[in-house]
Amino acid sequence: MYFVTSISALASLIGVAVADPKLLICSDSTTANYSEDDTLQGWGYYIGEYLSIPVTNLARNGRSTRSFINEGLWDALLNATAAGDFVVIEMGHNDDGDPETDAKDRATLPGAGEDTVVVTTAAGNEETVHTFGWYLREMIADVQAIDAIPIISGMVNRNDWDDGMLQSDWPFASYAEQVAEEEGVEWVDHTAYSVAEFQSFGETEAKTYYPEDNTHTNPAGARINAETFVQAVKYACGGSSLAAYLNNEGEAVSEPLAQACQGYEIII
Repeated sequence: MYFVTSISALASLIGVAVADPKLLICSDSTTANYSEDDTLQGWGYYIGEYLSIPVTNLARNGRSTRSFINEGLWDALLNATAAGDFVVIEMGHNDDGDPETDAKDRATLPGAGEDTVVVTTAAGNEETVHTFGWYLREMIADVQAIDAIPIISGMVNRNDWDDGMLQSDWPFASYAEQVAEEEGVEWVDHTAYSVAEFQSFGETEAKTYYPEDNTHTNPAGARINAETFVQAVKYACGGSSLAAYLNNEGEAVSEPLAQACQGYEIII
């Protein structure tokens, strides 16, 4: 048996005063902040309404783990991170592709192994591209080096249906879960909770939350994905230390219902 406790709770037990943590988010356009008058919105825009700690949403449109690192966005996030902070890493949409033909220099190799491929970037430079899991492990190690808390989150689903069923098997979410298990860090199954909620709407209603394509949500859809993230935190296998910072709005979220999970040990 094991449990996850918050840094502040642990500090109170030993009589050490610490600053309240904050939540930083590394993700893509499904999470990013859009302007208030935009037809699209990412779930990171709303997640602060459900938490008692500050949120810094650094999600950026069109980024993968590889390009988030290569463009300096990851270094900027680390520079804004302090010991005890939470860093949610939810990637996968833009990692999915062929690095040898990807003109946007963002695709990673599938899987979580040590495979590599040398590519020529759009700028004409050679780059060794690794697997999605390799980049996640680099991010986890960087966060832990600051004594902050990495949380690996499954990517929200696209609105892809087949014969009345919303696609629930997303390989890059599975790779992320594998890495979280292997590294002994927190896994939040955001994918499963978002799939469950949009499946409950049916195909016709679900489409109303995706005004431009089958990936990007409108504000109402973004709020749904924020609430599915809350549920994934509340019912994470083995618990999530972020659950201690849900406010009254977060505690009140009750849909979708808890999903079955296979537990693994979180190293704390």
